[in-house]
Amino acid sequence: MCPVAVATGAEAATAASMMAVPLLLERGALAPADALAGTSLCLGCGACTAHCKVHIPVGQRLAAWRAPQVAPPPPDPLTPIEGGARIVCVLTGSSAWSARWSEATGVEVAVVSTNDSLGHAAWRLGHPGVLEGVASHFAGRELVTGSGAVEEVARAAGVPVRRLPAPAADAVFHPCHAGPRPGPGQLACCGRREGFPEREPDAARMVAEENVRLLGDVITSCADEECACWLRAHGGRVVGPTDSPGCTDV
Repeated sequence: MCPVAVATGAEAATAASMMAVPLLLERGALAPADALAGTSLCLGCGACTAHCKVHIPVGQRLAAWRAPQVAPPPPDPLTPIEGGARIVCVLTGSSAWSARWSEATGVEVAVVSTNDSLGHAAWRLGHPGVLEGVASHFAGRELVTGSGAVEEVARAAGVPVRRLPAPAADAVFHPCHAGPRPGPGQLACCGRREGFPEREPDAARMVAEENVRLLGDVITSCADEECACWLRAHGGRVVGPTDSPGCTDV
Protein backbone atom coordinates (compact mmCIF):
# COMPACT_ATOMS: atom_id res chain seq x y z
CA MET A 1 0.00 0.00 0.00
CA CYS A 2 2.97 2.37 0.45
CA PRO A 3 3.22 4.59 -2.65
CA VAL A 4 6.98 4.91 -2.24
CA ALA A 5 7.50 1.15 -2.00
CA VAL A 6 5.31 0.58 -5.07
CA ALA A 7 6.92 3.31 -7.18
CA THR A 8 10.54 2.62 -6.26
CA GLY A 9 10.43 -1.14 -5.64
CA ALA A 10 12.49 -0.50 -2.50
CA GLU A 11 11.87 -2.93 0.34
CA ALA A 12 13.34 -0.29 2.66
CA ALA A 13 10.23 1.84 1.99
CA THR A 14 7.78 -0.68 3.41
CA ALA A 15 6.11 0.14 6.70
CA ALA A 16 7.53 -2.95 8.40
CA SER A 17 11.07 -2.06 7.36
CA MET A 18 10.87 1.56 8.49
CA MET A 19 9.18 0.70 11.79
CA ALA A 20 12.07 -1.66 12.56
CA VAL A 21 14.64 1.12 12.24
CA PRO A 22 14.31 2.66 15.75
CA LEU A 23 14.61 -0.81 17.29
CA LEU A 24 17.71 -1.62 15.24
CA LEU A 25 19.26 1.69 16.28
CA GLU A 26 18.50 0.96 19.93
CA ARG A 27 20.21 -2.43 19.60
CA GLY A 28 23.28 -0.89 18.00
CA ALA A 29 22.68 -2.52 14.62
CA LEU A 30 22.38 0.84 12.80
CA ALA A 31 24.32 4.08 12.94
CA PRO A 32 22.22 7.19 13.71
CA ALA A 33 22.73 8.62 10.21
CA ASP A 34 21.62 5.33 8.62
CA ALA A 35 18.61 5.22 10.92
CA LEU A 36 17.50 8.67 9.80
CA ALA A 37 17.95 7.68 6.18
CA GLY A 38 15.96 4.52 6.86
CA THR A 39 12.88 6.48 7.89
CA SER A 40 13.13 9.33 5.39
CA LEU A 41 11.17 7.43 2.73
CA CYS A 42 7.92 7.79 4.70
CA LEU A 43 5.54 10.27 3.08
CA GLY A 44 3.24 10.38 6.09
CA CYS A 45 0.25 9.82 3.82
CA GLY A 46 -1.31 7.19 6.10
CA ALA A 47 -1.94 4.58 3.39
CA CYS A 48 -0.37 1.80 5.46
CA THR A 49 -2.45 2.71 8.53
CA ALA A 50 -5.63 2.72 6.46
CA HIS A 51 -5.00 -0.92 5.50
CA CYS A 52 -3.55 -2.05 8.84
CA LYS A 53 -5.79 -4.48 10.75
CA VAL A 54 -4.67 -2.95 14.06
CA HIS A 55 -4.48 0.66 12.79
CA ILE A 56 -0.85 1.37 13.72
CA PRO A 57 -0.19 5.08 12.93
CA VAL A 58 3.11 4.44 11.15
CA GLY A 59 3.56 7.92 9.70
CA GLN A 60 2.83 9.63 13.00
CA ARG A 61 5.16 7.35 14.95
CA LEU A 62 8.01 7.76 12.49
CA ALA A 63 7.57 11.54 12.45
CA ALA A 64 7.57 11.61 16.26
CA TRP A 65 10.71 9.47 16.33
CA ARG A 66 12.48 11.64 13.77
CA ALA A 67 11.59 14.94 15.44
CA PRO A 68 14.27 14.82 18.19
CA GLN A 69 16.85 13.58 15.67
CA VAL A 70 16.25 16.29 13.09
CA ALA A 71 15.14 19.79 13.99
CA PRO A 72 11.83 20.42 12.21
CA PRO A 73 11.99 23.12 9.56
CA PRO A 74 10.89 26.48 10.94
CA PRO A 75 7.72 27.80 9.33
CA ASP A 76 8.06 30.73 6.96
CA PRO A 77 6.93 34.02 8.50
CA LEU A 78 3.26 34.63 7.76
CA THR A 79 2.95 37.36 5.15
CA PRO A 80 0.65 40.37 5.64
CA ILE A 81 -2.96 39.98 4.53
CA GLU A 82 -3.71 42.26 1.61
CA GLY A 83 -7.15 43.80 2.10
CA GLY A 84 -9.62 44.12 4.92
CA ALA A 85 -12.30 41.67 3.74
CA ARG A 86 -13.37 38.90 6.10
CA ILE A 87 -12.82 36.23 3.42
CA VAL A 88 -9.13 35.58 2.71
CA CYS A 89 -7.93 33.68 -0.36
CA VAL A 90 -4.74 31.78 0.51
CA LEU A 91 -2.45 31.59 -2.52
CA THR A 92 0.14 28.85 -2.80
CA GLY A 93 0.89 29.45 -6.47
CA SER A 94 -0.81 31.70 -8.97
CA SER A 95 -2.42 34.96 -7.88
CA ALA A 96 -5.04 34.86 -10.65
CA TRP A 97 -7.64 32.57 -9.11
CA SER A 98 -8.55 34.87 -6.19
CA ALA A 99 -9.82 37.54 -8.59
CA ARG A 100 -11.70 34.95 -10.65
CA TRP A 101 -13.27 33.43 -7.53
CA SER A 102 -14.28 36.84 -6.19
CA GLU A 103 -15.88 37.78 -9.51
CA ALA A 104 -17.70 34.45 -9.82
CA THR A 105 -19.10 34.54 -6.28
CA GLY A 106 -19.59 38.28 -5.91
CA VAL A 107 -17.71 38.13 -2.61
CA GLU A 108 -15.08 40.70 -1.70
CA VAL A 109 -11.84 38.99 -0.72
CA ALA A 110 -8.51 39.73 0.88
CA VAL A 111 -5.40 37.84 -0.23
CA VAL A 112 -2.40 36.25 1.47
CA SER A 113 0.45 34.22 -0.04
CA THR A 114 2.31 31.28 1.47
CA ASN A 115 5.24 29.24 0.21
CA ASP A 116 4.99 26.51 2.85
CA SER A 117 1.22 26.01 3.13
CA LEU A 118 1.03 28.06 6.36
CA GLY A 119 3.82 25.99 7.90
CA HIS A 120 2.23 22.59 7.21
CA ALA A 121 5.44 20.53 7.26
CA ALA A 122 6.77 22.34 10.33
CA TRP A 123 3.49 21.72 12.17
CA ARG A 124 3.38 18.03 11.22
CA LEU A 125 6.96 17.59 12.45
CA GLY A 126 6.23 19.20 15.79
CA HIS A 127 7.52 22.75 15.42
CA PRO A 128 5.96 24.76 18.27
CA GLY A 129 3.82 27.80 17.72
CA VAL A 130 2.59 27.10 14.18
CA LEU A 131 -1.08 26.74 15.05
CA GLU A 132 -1.05 29.62 17.52
CA GLY A 133 0.52 31.88 14.89
CA VAL A 134 -2.04 30.90 12.25
CA ALA A 135 -4.96 31.35 14.67
CA SER A 136 -3.75 34.83 15.64
CA HIS A 137 -2.94 35.91 12.09
CA PHE A 138 -6.38 35.01 10.75
CA ALA A 139 -8.50 35.84 13.80
CA GLY A 140 -12.01 36.84 12.73
CA ARG A 141 -11.41 35.72 9.12
CA GLU A 142 -12.47 32.80 6.96
CA LEU A 143 -10.04 31.22 4.49
CA VAL A 144 -10.57 29.95 0.96
CA THR A 145 -7.95 27.60 -0.47
CA GLY A 146 -7.23 25.03 -3.12
CA SER A 147 -4.62 23.34 -0.94
CA GLY A 148 -5.31 20.37 1.31
CA ALA A 149 -2.23 21.21 3.37
CA VAL A 150 -3.46 24.75 4.03
CA GLU A 151 -6.86 23.37 4.96
CA GLU A 152 -5.33 20.92 7.44
CA VAL A 153 -3.37 23.65 9.21
CA ALA A 154 -6.29 26.07 9.27
CA ARG A 155 -8.73 23.53 10.70
CA ALA A 156 -6.20 22.43 13.33
CA ALA A 157 -5.78 26.10 14.30
CA GLY A 158 -9.56 26.58 14.57
CA VAL A 159 -9.76 28.94 11.58
CA PRO A 160 -12.85 28.50 9.36
CA VAL A 161 -11.85 27.36 5.87
CA ARG A 162 -13.57 26.31 2.67
CA ARG A 163 -12.08 24.42 -0.28
CA LEU A 164 -12.33 25.43 -3.91
CA PRO A 165 -14.39 22.96 -5.94
CA ALA A 166 -12.62 20.37 -8.05
CA PRO A 167 -12.87 20.90 -11.81
CA ALA A 168 -14.83 18.52 -14.00
CA ALA A 169 -12.76 15.95 -15.92
CA ASP A 170 -12.85 12.42 -17.29
CA ALA A 171 -11.28 10.92 -14.16
CA VAL A 172 -10.52 11.96 -10.58
CA PHE A 173 -7.24 11.86 -8.65
CA HIS A 174 -7.94 11.39 -4.95
CA PRO A 175 -5.37 13.38 -2.90
CA CYS A 176 -4.12 11.79 0.32
CA HIS A 177 -5.32 14.85 2.28
CA ALA A 178 -8.82 13.55 1.57
CA GLY A 179 -8.14 10.11 3.09
CA PRO A 180 -7.42 6.68 1.61
CA ARG A 181 -7.91 6.40 -2.13
CA PRO A 182 -11.30 4.95 -3.12
CA GLY A 183 -10.07 2.50 -5.75
CA PRO A 184 -7.41 1.56 -8.30
CA GLY A 185 -5.90 3.88 -10.89
CA GLN A 186 -3.46 5.79 -8.70
CA LEU A 187 -1.09 5.40 -5.80
CA ALA A 188 -2.08 6.54 -2.33
CA CYS A 189 -0.14 9.80 -2.64
CA CYS A 190 1.18 12.00 -5.46
CA GLY A 191 4.61 12.32 -3.80
CA ARG A 192 4.47 16.05 -3.05
CA ARG A 193 3.52 15.78 0.62
CA GLU A 194 5.44 17.29 3.55
CA GLY A 195 8.69 18.28 1.86
CA PHE A 196 9.25 14.81 0.41
CA PRO A 197 10.70 16.11 -2.90
CA GLU A 198 13.29 18.10 -0.98
CA ARG A 199 14.14 15.16 1.32
CA GLU A 200 14.00 12.34 -1.25
CA PRO A 201 13.96 13.89 -4.75
CA ASP A 202 14.50 10.66 -6.68
CA ALA A 203 11.80 8.76 -4.80
CA ALA A 204 9.38 11.69 -5.09
CA ARG A 205 9.93 11.82 -8.85
CA MET A 206 9.31 8.08 -9.17
CA VAL A 207 6.08 8.32 -7.16
CA ALA A 208 4.85 11.14 -9.42
CA GLU A 209 5.81 9.30 -12.61
CA GLU A 210 4.16 6.05 -11.48
CA ASN A 211 0.95 7.95 -10.71
CA VAL A 212 1.06 9.56 -14.16
CA ARG A 213 1.57 6.12 -15.75
CA LEU A 214 -1.41 4.69 -13.84
CA LEU A 215 -3.65 7.65 -14.70
CA GLY A 216 -2.87 7.25 -18.39
CA ASP A 217 -3.72 9.81 -21.04
CA VAL A 218 -7.15 10.86 -19.74
CA ILE A 219 -7.74 14.33 -18.35
CA THR A 220 -7.89 13.94 -14.59
CA SER A 221 -9.37 16.26 -11.96
CA CYS A 222 -7.67 16.85 -8.61
CA ALA A 223 -9.16 18.94 -5.80
CA ASP A 224 -5.71 19.81 -4.44
CA GLU A 225 -3.82 22.46 -6.39
CA GLU A 226 -0.39 21.40 -5.11
CA CYS A 227 -0.93 17.76 -6.11
CA ALA A 228 -2.31 18.80 -9.49
CA CYS A 229 0.72 21.00 -10.18
CA TRP A 230 3.13 18.27 -9.09
CA LEU A 231 1.55 15.65 -11.34
CA ARG A 232 1.38 18.07 -14.29
CA ALA A 233 5.06 18.85 -13.82
CA HIS A 234 5.74 15.14 -14.39
CA GLY A 235 3.64 14.77 -17.51
CA GLY A 236 0.14 14.14 -16.19
CA ARG A 237 -2.96 15.62 -17.80
CA VAL A 238 -4.24 16.83 -14.43
CA VAL A 239 -6.35 19.92 -13.77
CA GLY A 240 -6.59 21.48 -10.33
CA PRO A 241 -9.00 23.90 -8.67
CA THR A 242 -6.91 26.95 -9.54
CA ASP A 243 -5.23 25.90 -12.82
CA SER A 244 -2.18 27.92 -11.81
CA PRO A 245 -0.35 28.83 -15.03
CA GLY A 246 3.17 28.60 -13.59
CA CYS A 247 2.83 25.35 -11.71
CA THR A 248 4.62 23.18 -14.28
CA ASP A 249 7.80 24.58 -12.74
CA VAL A 250 7.09 22.93 -9.35
